[in-house]
Amino acid sequence: WLRRENLNHGHIYVRPAGVHGLSLVDDLKADTFVRMKADGFAPAAVVETSPGNFQAWLKHGEVLDEAASTRAAKLLAERYGGDPGSADWRHFGRLAGFTNPKPSRRRASGLQPFARLLEAGGQVYRQAPVFIAEVRVALKGAGAMVSGGDGVGEGAPALPPIKPLAEFHDDPRYGGDLHRADLAWALHAAAMGLSASEIRATIIA
Repeated sequence: WLRRENLNHGHIYVRPAGVHGLSLVDDLKADTFVRMKADGFAPAAVVETSPGNFQAWLKHGEVLDEAASTRAAKLLAERYGGDPGSADWRHFGRLAGFTNPKPSRRRASGLQPFARLLEAGGQVYRQAPVFIAEVRVALKGAGAMVSGGDGVGEGAPALPPIKPLAEFHDDPRYGGDLHRADLAWALHAAAMGLSASEIRATIIA
């Protein structure tokens, strides 16, 4: 089915399910990986999405909540020149083995390039503990600024409010498929701390 959709110019993407311990850094150049490795940020996997364009997945070694995962992705994109618009906790990356149907990526031959898996060591990058500590400090500082406090003796910043289920039902990404929308909302709600019984009650209400 994926091959058929790809043949019909469908984009084939992948992302982790639920909260996770990975960050995607999109729209990188080849020389960036040399600097990332030298800095102790060796990617767990690298996908060439089209000639000269790459996506890197970094493995943190621990599961991050939605707020920390998004902040980590944004800091990495800023540090290594990635696409800031692709820096969030649930962004999709291209699945290797399928073509990139973007017209701008078409080869001179008229064919679309395949997304290729270049590296897949699966390792946690060396600077993960230091970087995750930096992420949490940044989140705490942001929380203190929002609350108007000085950040001293304060707990972890509150997560953003849970989005209403109706917002997912109306989201064009799900094409009117309420089952997919319900599942997406359930993953979001679980990441924000709702219990299974609370999620179930909201969906069947």
